[in-house]
Amino acid sequence: MDNKKSCKECPWIVRNHFNDMIIGHSMKHDKSHNCHMIPPDKRGGLWETKEETKCIGRKQFEKQQEYESNIIV
Repeated sequence: MDNKKSCKECPWIVRNHFNDMIIGHSMKHDKSHNCHMIPPDKRGGLWETKEETKCIGRKQFEKQQEYESNIIV
């Protein structure tokens, strides 16, 4: 897990209608996404996830989900 902080406009941190749609889709379909602040020519599409361009907020969410599932089991 990276120790990087989320970008200043991370949808997992900054709440607005557009960001809530990204988070909602990501959670509903259990689908990770790329950081939307990285230019598309470097990251590809938002949902075409590459590990090196994956959203830090989503990575933190996944780590938290994994931690919680290990506690319950």
